[in-house]
Amino acid sequence: MRIAIGQLWQETNTFNRNPTTRTDFENWGVAVGNEIVAQYSETGELGGFISACRDWDAGVEFAGLVRCACWPWGRVDVPTHEWIRAAFAEQLDAMGPVDGVLLALHGAMAADDEHDLTGALLAQVRAAVGPEIPVIGTLDLHANVTQLMLDSADLLVGYHACPHLDAFETGQRAVAGLRCMLEQQVRPTTVSRKLPMIVAAESHNTFTGPPAPLYRQLEELEKEEDILTAGIYMAMPWFDCPHLGWSVVLSTTGRRDAQEIVDDLADQCWALRKPMADIERFPPAEVVARAKAHAGYPIVIGEGADATNSGAPGDSTHLLREFLAQQPIPHGALTFLVDPEAVATATQAGIGGPFHAFVGGSFAPEYSEPLEFRGTVENLLDVNFVLDGHIGKKLPIHMGRGAVVRSGDVTVLFTEKNGPGSSPLLYEAAGLDPRTCGIVVAKSPAGFRADYDPFVAGTYLADCPGCAMPDWPRLNFHNVHRPLWPLNAVERMSDAGWC
Repeated sequence: MRIAIGQLWQETNTFNRNPTTRTDFENWGVAVGNEIVAQYSETGELGGFISACRDWDAGVEFAGLVRCACWPWGRVDVPTHEWIRAAFAEQLDAMGPVDGVLLALHGAMAADDEHDLTGALLAQVRAAVGPEIPVIGTLDLHANVTQLMLDSADLLVGYHACPHLDAFETGQRAVAGLRCMLEQQVRPTTVSRKLPMIVAAESHNTFTGPPAPLYRQLEELEKEEDILTAGIYMAMPWFDCPHLGWSVVLSTTGRRDAQEIVDDLADQCWALRKPMADIERFPPAEVVARAKAHAGYPIVIGEGADATNSGAPGDSTHLLREFLAQQPIPHGALTFLVDPEAVATATQAGIGGPFHAFVGGSFAPEYSEPLEFRGTVENLLDVNFVLDGHIGKKLPIHMGRGAVVRSGDVTVLFTEKNGPGSSPLLYEAAGLDPRTCGIVVAKSPAGFRADYDPFVAGTYLADCPGCAMPDWPRLNFHNVHRPLWPLNAVERMSDAGWC
């Protein structure tokens, strides 16, 4: 048995006007051919593929394609898109005969010249292997599922968890689907439903939030013998691309009631749109004041509008400004900014030296202004760690050089590159302990709860400007199909003829 595996993973925030380049992918790790199995056998969906295939008694041999991944950011530029297509084309041409293809994908990835990179890659792979070879793709549950994806893949297998704690298991589920297809000689039938709605990621928690019962239904459905995979895709909302919206997807071995199941799930999703939009967030001054007044510590503030996990730049100064203004802060405040110039300034000053610079507000000045910041450099380091938690399982993280600068009760970790703003491991990699702080910032709308909830005394959500803010009227959507709730008034799904 010979199985091809590969990965193309990036979540695109189209409101972040900074392009994703080849260098971004190379910094995060590009692997080709046998390097994939050698380097990523325990990591995320690829690890799930490899683990489940090794447990298969079919003597699986891997044909490595390309592993190309980087952290969420802006649209992929045209030269990088061309490089990605060429890299996969070269490996597809060289791989020889295979019995199946497993691809770890995101599903909300766009380039300057292509709104649907995920669908385009699946179509490229399908053209290379022909109509008879099973092609299976895993997707983040924030995928914007398109008809091209559905037409090009035999199965789309999505996360069931937000925070995303099941990437490895999703890879294993994909292999289970492939085994069923090959061992039982069946080809699945897939039915789907697109919903004309988006909802802020702050309410996407599948463990404790409004959609939790829906995802438990998916898990129960997948226990049925004739259902291969069931998915609800809540869509990356900061993705100004055609056909943006939630999707329900069900693949079976011929269930006659498949469309009824999908329609029922879609109706339940539609009924949740208004309850899920009811999110309690507070402006910067108020959220800091509330965090200071909260009994116990640490208090975590989720800054979703500048969430690096949602493709925002991570250099907003709104909360930092309030921390400085509202000192003293018992036990101190801790935050981080992506600011390579600040790192350079701190490096020049040296550990123990004085720091003075205008920080932040450079990647997205339309949402945040640079802030004058004075302090003392406390540490200089390479920000490297292994992510275990939301989004990552044994995922190597490299955020370049970093600098820790303290000003009174406020400590800032500056990094050269973006990375997982949801994880306390980011701060720990710099020798900082968020468990001992009064207030700590997580640049994340919801996923941070998986990693912070076990030790925080309270949680607040900030209402700040940013390219990942759920303030839809302030964002300029040009490419989406309309009507789309809540951009437009839509009372019934049938009112949107494009779905």
